[in-house]
Amino acid sequence: MTKYDYDLVVVGAGSGGLSASRTARDLGKRVAIAEKNAVGGTCVNRGCIPTKLMIYAAEFAKSQKISGDYGWCGGDSPKFDWQKFKQAMDSHVQSVRESQIEGLEGIDLLRGEAKFIDEHTLTVDGRQVSAEFVLLAVGSRPSMPDLPGIAYALDSKDIFELAALPKSWVIVGGGYIGVEIAQVFRCYGCEVTVVDSEPHVLNGFDGQVQVRVRQILEDDGIKIVGSARLQEIEKGDNSFKVILSDHTTESASQVICALGRSANIETLNLDAAGVTTYQGKVVVDEYKRTESKNVFAVGDCTDTIMLTPVAIAEGKSAVKTMFGDPHKIDYRWVPSAIYMHPEVAMVGPTEEAAKAQGLNFETICKTFTPLKYGMAKSDAMEAFIKFLVEPETQKIISLHVVAPGAADLVQMLVPALKKGLTLDELNDTIPVHPSTGEELFGVI
Repeated sequence: MTKYDYDLVVVGAGSGGLSASRTARDLGKRVAIAEKNAVGGTCVNRGCIPTKLMIYAAEFAKSQKISGDYGWCGGDSPKFDWQKFKQAMDSHVQSVRESQIEGLEGIDLLRGEAKFIDEHTLTVDGRQVSAEFVLLAVGSRPSMPDLPGIAYALDSKDIFELAALPKSWVIVGGGYIGVEIAQVFRCYGCEVTVVDSEPHVLNGFDGQVQVRVRQILEDDGIKIVGSARLQEIEKGDNSFKVILSDHTTESASQVICALGRSANIETLNLDAAGVTTYQGKVVVDEYKRTESKNVFAVGDCTDTIMLTPVAIAEGKSAVKTMFGDPHKIDYRWVPSAIYMHPEVAMVGPTEEAAKAQGLNFETICKTFTPLKYGMAKSDAMEAFIKFLVEPETQKIISLHVVAPGAADLVQMLVPALKKGLTLDELNDTIPVHPSTGEELFGVI
């Protein structure tokens, strides 16, 4: 007889939890995964997947704008049917969720809220279970500020439940979520205003990228209000008034707050397991182990890069560590992307961060018009590439791209960048022509 019901109980069936549970199962361990909400977590149900489907829908509007420049004419302008799209989106999300559940073969799925009794024991919807190891992968939720009238605002997950599109939006927060949904709703025909506390949107991205993205949004007809914070929301007869810290106001049919995310840890009873937190996140070491040696935590509930692939990698790494094969994650070359039109992608430090770190570097920048937009008169586009390189070795230390397909362009270079790719090696490579990717080659 074994001492515990399971070798591992994972709390949370999002990206990190699913990755961890499957890794442990494949190692021959007895595994259970506890989830009180839908399997798949934020990414599948209220994040990456449905958001990207909304972005795909918006891209058709972008293509229509330049179709006349390619000879397409006649007929009334197509109208976007939110209800039809939402039905298709919900159906696809459901199929992805079902696929995730099918992938849990050999893993016990425990439905309900999990709470610690001690470091080896939890209750899940009243049922007591024990495990040698527990892994927390409970994710995060949108943060809402404590301000007058905040109850009138939606958060980013609420947009997937809209019965109809409002005529206008005020989006508070110009991070990646705010920027993506701002452009999406503008493409759907809504009037959009973005309010951000910084002068430019996308805080944390390269300064030149921030300026370009703001210009792209403004060219789309999106109003950007920079250097202003939300103070209060007032409800009118048919709209909401947003009162800002610079003493100005904005009005819209609906308000969204996209101001970061908070870890889902309040109901876990972490003290009973000896798990500590700092600034609302679970404290872990470089192996994802908490101060309780048998409890691990990964993903958004820890102080990490809040990206789905990072949570997946951390889940695998933590399981290998707990069962005798210590692994650490290398975050140096983790790429990130903003799925707007055109896409924004980066890997490595921004110019501002590189200066703050005291790195010795030079910048190589290039602008160009992608071939698809060479004939466009109604929606011209200038793409942008920026390298940070070491002056003596010409080794590339970071890459920043604003262009169609930027996410794929950047991520496909990451293996070479990890091995010390130099600008000279890029310039000596013969690319595919005509393509957007060829602009990465021969930049000098």
